[in-house]
Amino acid sequence: MNRRIAPLTVALLVAISSLRAAEDSPPVLTALSTRFTADESVFTGDARLAHESLVLTADEITYRPSERLAIARGHVVITRSDQRLVSEVVRYHLDTRTFTVGRFRVGQQEVLAEGTGAEGNPRKLDIVDATVSFGEPEPLNPVVRSGLMTYSHPDNQPDTVQLQKNRLGIGSVNVLPLPTFVESPSAPTLSGFEAQAGFGGKLGTYLDLTVTAPASSSTALGAELGLFTKRGVLFGPVARYKARDADGVGAQGSLRTGYIEDQGDTGLDIVDRPIDSSRGFVDWEHHQLFTPKLSLDGRVNYWTDSEVTRDFRRDDFNKVQAPDNWLETAFSGENYVVSAFTRVRTNDFSVVQERLPELRVDFLPVELGRGVYHRLNAGVAVLKENPVLAVPTITSKRADLYYGLTRPFSPREWFSLTPVAGVRVTHYADTALGSADSAYTRSIGELGFDAKAFEHSATWDYKNQRWGINGLRHIATPRLSYRFSPTADNGRVHIPVIDDDVFSTYLRPIGIADQRNIDQLPATDTVRLGYDHVLQTRDKIYGSRNLAQLSLAADEHLSAEAARSQGVLRNHTDLHTFFALTPVHWLRYDFYNRSVVQSGKTTEFNTGLTLKDADVWSFRLGTDYLEDPVKARVIEQYTADFTRRLNEIYSARIQLRYDFRASVFTEQNYIVRQRLSHFWLMNYVFSLQDGNGREGGFAFTVRVETTAF
Repeated sequence: MNRRIAPLTVALLVAISSLRAAEDSPPVLTALSTRFTADESVFTGDARLAHESLVLTADEITYRPSERLAIARGHVVITRSDQRLVSEVVRYHLDTRTFTVGRFRVGQQEVLAEGTGAEGNPRKLDIVDATVSFGEPEPLNPVVRSGLMTYSHPDNQPDTVQLQKNRLGIGSVNVLPLPTFVESPSAPTLSGFEAQAGFGGKLGTYLDLTVTAPASSSTALGAELGLFTKRGVLFGPVARYKARDADGVGAQGSLRTGYIEDQGDTGLDIVDRPIDSSRGFVDWEHHQLFTPKLSLDGRVNYWTDSEVTRDFRRDDFNKVQAPDNWLETAFSGENYVVSAFTRVRTNDFSVVQERLPELRVDFLPVELGRGVYHRLNAGVAVLKENPVLAVPTITSKRADLYYGLTRPFSPREWFSLTPVAGVRVTHYADTALGSADSAYTRSIGELGFDAKAFEHSATWDYKNQRWGINGLRHIATPRLSYRFSPTADNGRVHIPVIDDDVFSTYLRPIGIADQRNIDQLPATDTVRLGYDHVLQTRDKIYGSRNLAQLSLAADEHLSAEAARSQGVLRNHTDLHTFFALTPVHWLRYDFYNRSVVQSGKTTEFNTGLTLKDADVWSFRLGTDYLEDPVKARVIEQYTADFTRRLNEIYSARIQLRYDFRASVFTEQNYIVRQRLSHFWLMNYVFSLQDGNGREGGFAFTVRVETTAF
């Protein structure tokens, strides 16, 4: 697991720089005894100096009024807010705000540091031979040692610190030299360390290390090195960068790469083609703000084959199982958004709806007058889809526009009605028929409404201290929507189908305005019924919290043509039910059910039961049931996840997944977590996989984690 490890000097610099005073003002000095001379005053025994928000205590403080100089000796402690510095001698000039510190120790929250000396003023501070660590000094904790750190605090500019002659160490041992670099305390560079080792049936014995170190004030560079006895050596550079100002303007992102000449059994890819031995991947993610209104976001996933991250970067594959390569820039106006979006296909094993590019302008709903709101969405796109199988490439040049009007009415508190009218015009420069000069324009309209009727509530003055209930409130909201667009499926024979319907079991947008399957819009003559319930109680922190929630919804297709266009039978109505019960913070039960109203047959049923006792233990039991009528198959699985903290050092976790149809545990993970120090965690993972060709067998992994930064 990756954790961000920032250089530990930041808190030290903030703590020492806080010695400056905001204004010239006389200090307040107290002690058990005081001795005065013509030139100075000596405060002895629990001596204390208070100046603005700074408090200095010592065995003895000598104050020279003519110089406005305070000299503290013996068990010197400087405190300001959550910052604390300990030294034996400190000289502090109140007027110039310059100071000299002898050997010192300093802390802020859980960051501790020590050095041989520091000298400077609030604008610039030089620190000599500093050692900075996280948490209490322990033999295995990481430290940063710097020969010279220079802290700068220029007017109206971000604070910076330059580090020279640096070493990264573990305890008393130096591990890695670090180059001279500049840090920003307000936005520190994120350096990192990842390590895992183990044995797997497919990989053999392996060791995988990823290390990054700061290369500048905004960039960390490094590399990943993986050694696999059955597969070979995987290597690739990695990088992270982050540079933002106080307004959030700037850029941040990450890059991870890897290449291996695979010596093992590479197997087949997702479309049953042999995988070449030369394998690699490039994963890049980027987010940038040019101005508060202009942004750029993108992601690149280039894989030589569909299984490379699945084999060598399992955690990354669980997050992104299909590579995606896109770039989007957007400008947000007062009530509109202009965007340009590009998606390209870089991997020949995946099907991608390429956009080369798509330009859009989306106007948010704005009132025209007399309560009438209008919205406009328009876009032009060059599309391409190149299937993996032996099917001709599909191309399309499309312009699309939607214009809609709404007029909300609320004649009563318990009733609201919003009529909806809209039109969508889509022009295709090339049609599916393939003639060179062919073009097709589809014009469709819709009418409908959204309504809430007889919304009602009730309250009860019921209290239960054991369950944390302080009064009850029940809110019930019936909902009714209708859309009529009988010609939305016109012209399908002419339209190159690229943006088509995708598999989804949940409720989809009912109107034509928000549907993304532009090239395969269904005819609509549909009523959507919904009924929402929520039971709440008062909460000291959030004002109220939900004890129970129930939502019911169903679509009724009023015509056989509309039902067929939606891909269902006329006598088939799905009832969607969601229920969640959270009577106390340590218990939650939820389920989602989809069933056919006419037959009562359940086609999907997912449940989850979660119990937890603070950070001592937690348990979740889940079920997943799904029918796929097209492929005539059923998925029925059960999952369990149990975590138990055994003591301050050890904790255990068990993760199980059972396939009822195959009568086999497809996944078993047994994990023991050990806290080596305040900073380091060790994970010992024993995994068993069954029913999957690539992950089949067993694996044992030792993984290093960090608990901070």
